[in-house]
Amino acid sequence: MEIDYQTFESALKNWCELRYNEFKYYWPLNGGWEGWVQVDFAAYLQHNAPQVTLYREKKIYTDPKKRVDWLVNGDAPNPRKRIAVEIKCLSGGILNVKSPGTELKKFIAGIQKDQRKLKQENISMDNRGCQTVVIAINFAPEVQSSLEAAGLNCVTTAGDGEVQLWAQYIYTQMEVGPSFGASTSLGPFAPNPLSTSSSMFST
Repeated sequence: MEIDYQTFESALKNWCELRYNEFKYYWPLNGGWEGWVQVDFAAYLQHNAPQVTLYREKKIYTDPKKRVDWLVNGDAPNPRKRIAVEIKCLSGGILNVKSPGTELKKFIAGIQKDQRKLKQENISMDNRGCQTVVIAINFAPEVQSSLEAAGLNCVTTAGDGEVQLWAQYIYTQMEVGPSFGASTSLGPFAPNPLSTSSSMFST
């Protein structure tokens, strides 16, 4: 079964609102925390919608060395039903360097790099035409204007606004033929065991 972008975004917002309190344990880590986001949301989606296929680190680019963070609806016969997602998370390194602006600039530069990476001409013929999305998790108010300038929109906030989830739905063209049918919208996503203090991911 496939889901549409709005359902994916809804699941992502619910996950963020459930898990934002955990972020403080991960964002200060050296090397970033995007890998944790990849795994934790994938587990959340699998629990709530096990019929939806989400691949991590999937090869979809013409450059065989590059991989996409998530490929939602990865088994969909029609590539236009697949959703390729690149993720950027602001690192807590902004608190650990003499020039805090350095990490903010790296954050925006990384988003812009992902936007270029997701251009259709960079995607393999097997996946060309897929929907493309850039996701960013931010907690620095001073970078909001740069996110807006980069074309992203804030889709949800958590923790009294201290955590923001931003997204840009880049390539949205959909051509659904009669043999493929329409994407399915799921009902509300319920909290899952991964959001509780007993989770293997909790500290």
